[in-house]
Amino acid sequence: MAPAEQDVDAIALQEDGLICADGRPLTGELARSAGVFGGGPLLAAVQKARLFKDSKHFVDMPLKEDPEIVLAEFERLEKKIEKEVLRSFVEKYFEDVGSDLDPWSPSDFQESPPFLAHVEEKRKAWAKALNGLWATLGRKSKAHSQQRCSSLPLRNPTIVPGGRFLETYYWDTFWVIRGLLVCSMVETAKGVIGNLLDLVKDFGFIPNGTRVYYLDRSQPPLLTDMAMAIFDVTGDKEWLSQVLPLLIKEYNFWMSPESGQVVQLEISGEMRHFNVYHSQRKGPRPESYFEDLETARSARESGLEPKSEEVFQGLCAGAESGWDFSTRWMDDSDEKRLSEARLETIKTHHIVPVDLNCFLVRVEEGLARAHDLLANESGAQKYRDAAAKRKKDIEEVLWNDVTKCYHDYRLDKGRFSKVIALSNWAAPLWAGLQGHEVEAFLTSLHASGLLQTGGAATTAVVTDGRTQWDAPNAWPPLQHMLIEGLERLGSVAAKDLAQEMTERWLQSCQMAWEKSGFMYEKYNASKPGEGGGGGEYEPQVGFGWSNGVALVLLAKHSGCQEETRRCTLS
Repeated sequence: MAPAEQDVDAIALQEDGLICADGRPLTGELARSAGVFGGGPLLAAVQKARLFKDSKHFVDMPLKEDPEIVLAEFERLEKKIEKEVLRSFVEKYFEDVGSDLDPWSPSDFQESPPFLAHVEEKRKAWAKALNGLWATLGRKSKAHSQQRCSSLPLRNPTIVPGGRFLETYYWDTFWVIRGLLVCSMVETAKGVIGNLLDLVKDFGFIPNGTRVYYLDRSQPPLLTDMAMAIFDVTGDKEWLSQVLPLLIKEYNFWMSPESGQVVQLEISGEMRHFNVYHSQRKGPRPESYFEDLETARSARESGLEPKSEEVFQGLCAGAESGWDFSTRWMDDSDEKRLSEARLETIKTHHIVPVDLNCFLVRVEEGLARAHDLLANESGAQKYRDAAAKRKKDIEEVLWNDVTKCYHDYRLDKGRFSKVIALSNWAAPLWAGLQGHEVEAFLTSLHASGLLQTGGAATTAVVTDGRTQWDAPNAWPPLQHMLIEGLERLGSVAAKDLAQEMTERWLQSCQMAWEKSGFMYEKYNASKPGEGGGGGEYEPQVGFGWSNGVALVLLAKHSGCQEETRRCTLS
């Protein structure tokens, strides 16, 4: 075995437990579950043997016996385990993927919700089919021992994305909830967010997804946006007052120094506070164990600068960003060869992302609005001040006066990122930032090359499928953020562009649906009607946030844009 390989394997095996994103070790049944699904020699052996094409498959298989029994039986096997022996062991002690869940049909599902009456005729059948997908994506937890599976127990049934993703994912859920509300499924939406609020109550934050192996990281903070979206439909101040303490608790997690997600920069004699993506994990992700080991080995064998721990941390932080993976997080020294940027150079946790800090502007403004609605002026002022300070820092540090747009800031290089990403425009617009020069900001968007016939590409870097958060892929959440952000800008030119991008996106999604009968997790910006590709797993169908975004845009397109409550409850 080569020295580099020994080193990487040793580092991976050091992480035989799991540390929560807030730095706390797990205890009780969760700790016992994490002993199998979060790290350790059994996980390493199975994933390195490549028993399954997708590393996520194994960590989603429930145990037939308690972890102590299974781990003791594993230790009795010979040190050099033949692949078929290991396969027989897994078949003996593990259940099939999905056996810890039951299908669930929401009680408030309607075959023809009120909004359908407003949808134009050429899209009515498709809109009805999209609504029908909520009945197929519902899941509820079976009664089970927590220590025997990786799934976290949920009090309420939920809506899953689809495909390989049989659990709730944090930021996906915002667009799922928006779609549910369009379809008048308010109680289902409240149940889904109720699960996330329970996670905040139990852990102080929301994990990447509802699996024990995701507890080392979170995802883009959209919980407050979800709550305010539900409030905007129900007008229920009593419910808002009940959830507000948990919204504040989650915000405090993101602002806590212990989370590793807060950085300080002294610029022009003033201290600036920004947030970065960060994970407590220093080894490979359990759900992508084999792939992460290969990436770390490649870094060492190529003589690249990052240590294996740095590679693992960059990968985990990239997963927390939701953009797993993109050239945004890789070495950008050679601007002309960004399309060849290597995953081994990933340094997500050393980059101040425009979008994360814009999401937190929305959190702060949402908390201010919630306090206003509940007649708490001092609380409202506290969060208004926080949002104003963050906006000022974004404008003064992340705005590039040469390119006339915002950019991620590389802490490792002390300069702007060279990657042209849709988040440079979509996230600030969505957060109500307009740039120092509004018209120049819009002009730079047009000049970026991102706006294509099938939607807006994720970055201007074409990686031909090596990374799924780059061109030519176009992702539903970014389309929605861009469109709502342009509408928020208010100018005629911005509203016209929002309408144009809405039409392009709906046309591409409908074309793909009519050809395949599926909604995809991502699409091809340059080829309308085609699904996107690339990344570390096969492209998925389902697909929660794709359905949600399409439904929201269909509602906007049919005159329900500012009348969500009327369209939902009429």
